[in-house]
Amino acid sequence: MQISAENLQEELDLRHVENRQIKKELEKLIRDYKPEKTASTDVTMRIILKDEEPVCQPPRRLAFTERQEINKQIEECLNEGIIRPSSAEYASPIVMVKKKDGSSRMCIDYRKLNQKLVKDKFPLPITEDVLDTLQEAKVYSTLDLRNGFFHVDVDEDCRKYTSFIVPDGQFEFNKVPFGLSTSPGVFQCYVSSIFRDLTRKRIVISYLDDLVIPAKNEQEGLEKLKIIFEVAKKYGLEIKFKKCQFLKKEN
Repeated sequence: MQISAENLQEELDLRHVENRQIKKELEKLIRDYKPEKTASTDVTMRIILKDEEPVCQPPRRLAFTERQEINKQIEECLNEGIIRPSSAEYASPIVMVKKKDGSSRMCIDYRKLNQKLVKDKFPLPITEDVLDTLQEAKVYSTLDLRNGFFHVDVDEDCRKYTSFIVPDGQFEFNKVPFGLSTSPGVFQCYVSSIFRDLTRKRIVISYLDDLVIPAKNEQEGLEKLKIIFEVAKKYGLEIKFKKCQFLKKEN
């Protein structure tokens, strides 16, 4: 998703960038960003259960307005290829969660299914290690990936386990859903596979759906961002620019 010149000032505050030329190049880099998805990884979500006894729960009752909102969100997910209709013998209910802006988001209650999942062994980053890597940095940037989990496919044979049920139908995920206990590890594996070479060179640190870019100065930070944007663009990564920080100074 590109960010227009008109919205750049509203989306991002870059007043702290001291070098005017670097600020100008950074603004252009952000405006021109457009995911192209010309490359892919072999990372997908495999779901392994401790036993094959289905978790099948009935749909929860919803108020009329909630039902309307859920149907709207489901339609959007269908159109984007995130979910598809399902007839699986597995079914988890949904809950509506209030967001900070007052709107509601549909979430799947996978608690019973999570009890049956064989835990993923891919390690999540240790916070202390991330902080140690940042100690020498004078400036840093952070990139937030939009709907991070939805970048990763669920294995075809495992999609039935992600099935959820609402009063008006049953659906399952084509993409990694939020709420499964193994989803963070799968996504970390996915991001790590994309940025493995850059991580080894200490250009970027991946932490779930955040990318942290440490640098000694603004110029180095800009050059690193150019490299990372090229890789992210190639793998079709959507960036939530409103939640990003660019070339911030360490306090």
